[in-house]
Amino acid sequence: MTTAARPGFNSGTPPSKNMPESPTPLSVLGPQAEAERQRIRQQFEAGASARDTLHALCELADNNVRQIFGEVLRVQNREPEGLCLLALGGYGRRMLFPYSDLDILFLFGSDRTEQEFRPLISEFSRTLWDLGFRVSSAGRTLEECKRIEEDNAEFHLALLDRRLLSGDSTLFAKLDEKVLPGSEKQARPFLLAQLHRLTRDRLTRYGNTIFHLEPNVKDSPGGMRDYQATIWLRQLAEEKKGIRNITAAEEEMCASAVDFLSASRCFLHYSNGRNDNTLTYELQAAAAERALGIGDGVARTPSDWMRQYFRHARTLNRQLLRYLEQKAPVPLTLRQRLINAARPSRIEAGDGKYFQVRDGLLEVMDLSALSDRAITYSLFAEGARTGTPLSREAERSIGYVLVHPELPPKNTEMPWEKLREILGSDYPGLALRPMQRLGLLAEILPEFALIDSLVVRDFYHR
Repeated sequence: MTTAARPGFNSGTPPSKNMPESPTPLSVLGPQAEAERQRIRQQFEAGASARDTLHALCELADNNVRQIFGEVLRVQNREPEGLCLLALGGYGRRMLFPYSDLDILFLFGSDRTEQEFRPLISEFSRTLWDLGFRVSSAGRTLEECKRIEEDNAEFHLALLDRRLLSGDSTLFAKLDEKVLPGSEKQARPFLLAQLHRLTRDRLTRYGNTIFHLEPNVKDSPGGMRDYQATIWLRQLAEEKKGIRNITAAEEEMCASAVDFLSASRCFLHYSNGRNDNTLTYELQAAAAERALGIGDGVARTPSDWMRQYFRHARTLNRQLLRYLEQKAPVPLTLRQRLINAARPSRIEAGDGKYFQVRDGLLEVMDLSALSDRAITYSLFAEGARTGTPLSREAERSIGYVLVHPELPPKNTEMPWEKLREILGSDYPGLALRPMQRLGLLAEILPEFALIDSLVVRDFYHR
């Protein structure tokens, strides 16, 4: 998390050892924390789920944060009135990986309170560092939290996952119920635009593809940041009709993908002994040997295990791209809002009543008609012929029809003439890629299933 904390709260490097009169002897707390870390690791290596591991690590951090904070207050004979501690980002979501930072916000009631508590915060932070926790902290007053810092969007995005750790609960309630809801609503177009920009920049750095021979499980397309960005997009755009309309099957697939990648990231942290999220050749082999994230205990070849990885990554990346397709709003003047309200969406005629082009994307008009595969194939052929991509909602609708028995499929066999039309069009990829994602390409060409997500372990073609 980028906090842009003011001096005194930036914990980018470990501070010095405890000052005299430390509240609780590190000789007691240190071994206890380390013993609990080792117990959590042993349980993970014995087969505990990544979800249980993350929650256990989060509970360990929470307990130590609250204990140290309470001890510091007791030794300095202070009450927490005017100060509370908030967990942000992944820590706020209770997804704390073995070597991840503790993203903590020190929230003060006023500037005077901040000055009074500064020595206490210094002692608190030093003690946590000495217990083996990496602390990434920021300090803000309640008044400062009302303002959105345009050069620090990452901090405000992390603040969406805020969670009270300890301290003045009344102060937190003011922030959570009165201050932030209004400022976040007002800044929603800005935050959405920044989130779109940050996400697309990240995807571009990795070539906009999930397929890397040594992927970064956190930052690569299809990694955990895709999931995190999707959650934020849903939170910021939840007032839009239909934006949260996700089927139970999609939710289940997403949860399975998150569990698999979380297990992979825990494994990488433990194997490397640091916050290193690159899935190297050597660690792929080790993960495959223990069937990591699969749970059946049957060893796989590295190539087979990586196929599982890429299929889960594709699930998270597809979900993210569907939300990114929602146009990132920018602040508009009153005149622009009035003009846009009076301007209808651009709609072009499609194939009869079944689909049409809306704002440059193919949209499905009659969901039930998709049970006739001939109409579905015509939709793909239209995209390949005209260069008009399917909207994510259209793709999702097709996927829904493919798996639900209440719409019995008709004309399931694709004639060669239709496939040849797609392959011979100017934009065949606009049809073939969604067909691949939906499983239709492997259905039409069973041989394709043998190479879908197949890894060729040749570093020169990384």
